Amino acid sequence: MKILSKNTHHSDHALEIIFSSLRWFFLVMAIAVFYIQYIGQPDRTTMILFSSLVAFGILYMAVSDYYLHKSPEGSKRYTIMTKCGPLFDFISFSALIPLTGGVDSPLFPLAYLIILHITVYWRFTGGIIAAFLFIFVYSIIFFTQVPDVFTLNSFTEYISQTVFLVIIGGLGGIIVSRERKHHSDKNILAEAANRDYLTDLLNHRSFQECLRKDLESGKDFHLALTDIDKFKAVNDKYGHVMGDAVLREVGAIITSIIPVKQGRVFRYGGEEFAIILYTNKQDEVDKLLVATKKSVADHVFNSNGETFSVTMSFGSCKQNGEKPDQLVKKADKLLYAAKDSGRNRIVYSTAG
Repeated sequence: MKILSKNTHHSDHALEIIFSSLRWFFLVMAIAVFYIQYIGQPDRTTMILFSSLVAFGILYMAVSDYYLHKSPEGSKRYTIMTKCGPLFDFISFSALIPLTGGVDSPLFPLAYLIILHITVYWRFTGGIIAAFLFIFVYSIIFFTQVPDVFTLNSFTEYISQTVFLVIIGGLGGIIVSRERKHHSDKNILAEAANRDYLTDLLNHRSFQECLRKDLESGKDFHLALTDIDKFKAVNDKYGHVMGDAVLREVGAIITSIIPVKQGRVFRYGGEEFAIILYTNKQDEVDKLLVATKKSVADHVFNSNGETFSVTMSFGSCKQNGEKPDQLVKKADKLLYAAKDSGRNRIVYSTAG
């Protein structure tokens, strides 16, 4: 629970899990409240309506939980189910309150929680709109249930509830919007610190951190170091602007071949790149690196009407429990072996 609470600061998914759990908790509470009231005043029609509402709620929440846990974050189904959650809550609330005491229902404070949930997705505007929707529902129930709405006590109660709903919607929206902006700014700064400005690849700092974490967690992976052969000649002949363009294109080629779920690509420094491949199968590593080497060699660059190509050399090894600097040194030696043996080739470790 502590980890889940901490993650809510960084993930809407963790927050949705909390709201989903609360739905089940409040469903049990609603059943208890209804049962206690029903014992004192049995009514068959009310029981049928409430039972139908509970059945609908269980069905919706079961389906919602399935997609919440099984669908990838950001997928169409995941987005639909999570964003429809507050709408379901509002509809259920509108049906539940009249069945559990109306304006005197002990479940009425659920409105404040639902409004806060809505502000997560629709910020200040959503909070205000939600507040007025709840005011509309409350007004219908209030003016239907209360016999004399124009007495001072009744009027004071009505105004207090409606004003409080607006305050919750507005204040909740402001707080969420402020927190989201702060979180967004923080993410932008963190992303800038971990990205190479030229190629938009993860940078050397990210590589060292990722390598350390992967080794500590005991993941199976191969490390490949690669650089562009005779890159200095490209800069000397075509200029550094063209050299930067080559680095960007090569980075894009590598990332287009290495699947996101199977590996990460980094700009290690200068014309050198690092690739972490999450597999323990040598044939998969070979397939990806050969495809990368070929794609780079086949790519044609154009500088003022003159075309040229570049090649890359690779050194690749499987991690075997080394420290980060030891593993990098191991791959670096293999890279230099590839360059010393003629370039445009891949050299693998024969051990580990």
